[in-house]
Amino acid sequence: MSTQTPDIAIIGGGPVGSLAAATLSRAGYSVALFERGAAPNAGTTRPDTRGYALAAGSVQLLDDLGYWSSVAEQATPIRSIVVSRRGGLGRVHLNARDHGRAALGQVVPAAALDPMLNEACRAAGVDLHYDSTLAGLDPAEGDRRTLHIQGAKGEAAWSARLILAADGVSSPTRKALGLPVQRLRYDADALVFDVRPDRPHNGQAFERFTDEGPLALLPQADGRMNVVWVAPPQTCEQRLERNEAERRRELQARFGWTLGRLRPAGPVVRFPLERVHAPEPVAERALLLGNAAHSVHPVAGQGLNLSLRDVAGLLGALRTGRQADGTPTFAADPGAAAVLEAYAKDRRQDVGSVVAATDFLARGLLHAAGLRGHGLGAGMMAVDRLRPARDMLARSAMGLGPLPRHTLAHLPAAGQGTP
Repeated sequence: MSTQTPDIAIIGGGPVGSLAAATLSRAGYSVALFERGAAPNAGTTRPDTRGYALAAGSVQLLDDLGYWSSVAEQATPIRSIVVSRRGGLGRVHLNARDHGRAALGQVVPAAALDPMLNEACRAAGVDLHYDSTLAGLDPAEGDRRTLHIQGAKGEAAWSARLILAADGVSSPTRKALGLPVQRLRYDADALVFDVRPDRPHNGQAFERFTDEGPLALLPQADGRMNVVWVAPPQTCEQRLERNEAERRRELQARFGWTLGRLRPAGPVVRFPLERVHAPEPVAERALLLGNAAHSVHPVAGQGLNLSLRDVAGLLGALRTGRQADGTPTFAADPGAAAVLEAYAKDRRQDVGSVVAATDFLARGLLHAAGLRGHGLGAGMMAVDRLRPARDMLARSAMGLGPLPRHTLAHLPAAGQGTP
């Protein structure tokens, strides 16, 4: 069989890989996307109740790219966030109205975002391949690098100018590239499930720090709230062994009665928590995106938002200028060393800051008792009362750091790019 030669090959068809594929194809590159899962709607699937917590900056990114309107009606706005400590003083209340916004972020059902991005790939002309995994990777030769893909019809070779690894925290592509990674398995797992409170959530989210770890409740559609309950693995195991009524009573005792009685509204899923960070996300004609490059603790809900900024950063690194009508132009060779170096430099500070901050919140606040606890409580009260400090925290929560906005708007339709 002849070797296929797309400009860009992407391993992993989750939200990050799909968004990268659709936008890069619209920028004029030929893109092949390989996903290990089955094609959408193939066979019977169980209902997906997961929700993606998108910060305001991520919503703006999707809007700039022309995708937000497709999921906006199914999104639930986060109008305010309450950060508190169980058994101690200190509370911070962030309200979108105080910052001139309708929402600090949005919770979008996975059942809405994933199909939308899949359709965006089809509309942009991405060459989609499901049931496909990486079987091997050759050294670069000239301006291309060959990867071997195991698919439903056997193994095939593909030669690309740039390979993007978006295949998750255990990334086989990262391993094949030989890129080093720093890993820390937290002494914690997360139980994730939905509840239906007696009182309306009114778009309010909660982040409560406890001696076990953070407990978060995010507003969902239909009055539900998504619970992310972090605790040591043994504690999570014990809670899974309890019946639903016992688990609900313990959750109620830890969260409180702000929303009235919390009634279970779906199955419980358990996730092990691990920090993964590849200090150098680029190799010859290849780079890591999303969880393949960095996976952080779910505290503060920064993981997917950080990964979406990877896509924005890549578009920024590829941009070479713009035409008279404002349409951006992009590098003819997407895998050139200068492009990859620019990407790595652009992302280093953002990624490093989020990895460090989430690690501190996950571990540094677990045992904040005595004088340390009083100091933390006093600090939280000060942040709540001092507008500049509260504004800084809100901007961080909304993910409103600098984005290469000029590369995002006005992307051409598929087949009209300018490399």
